[in-house]
Amino acid sequence: MIYRSYTPSPPLSDFVERFWQCSDVPSHPRVRILPTGTIELVVNVSENEVRVYDSPQSDACARYSGAVIAGPYKGCCMIDPMQHSSIIGVHFKPGGAFPFLGAPADEVADMHVDLETLWGRTAAELRERLCAATTADQRFSLLEDALVSRLRES
Repeated sequence: MIYRSYTPSPPLSDFVERFWQCSDVPSHPRVRILPTGTIELVVNVSENEVRVYDSPQSDACARYSGAVIAGPYKGCCMIDPMQHSSIIGVHFKPGGAFPFLGAPADEVADMHVDLETLWGRTAAELRERLCAATTADQRFSLLEDALVSRLRES
């Protein structure tokens, strides 16, 4: 597995702890994503879908578009790494997601929300650009530009 991260410069560093990318994920069973109490923006660049499973044994899952906001969870959630073999995301600082969501954290608590629900068509366009980029640095730059633009709007 390849994991890369990037810490943005101000003004984003006031809101974002890091951008991250995982790729070349090894095949193994579903994994638990432990709660951090913070919000993540997650984009699956290998498939236009994010799946969150009920349990390790169940095939029942919630399906979302390829770009989501993962709210602060009280418990763990489960994913199948092979379905998310190349993903990129934003790990917001506590309280840092508000200017980008336009909603308080408690409105997305314990849930995933399609980014398009919050950002409209801009979310799909961002995902398309992220998928077309070929390096982590290009993707980090695209995310940074998108967030700076949203920050100016808010």
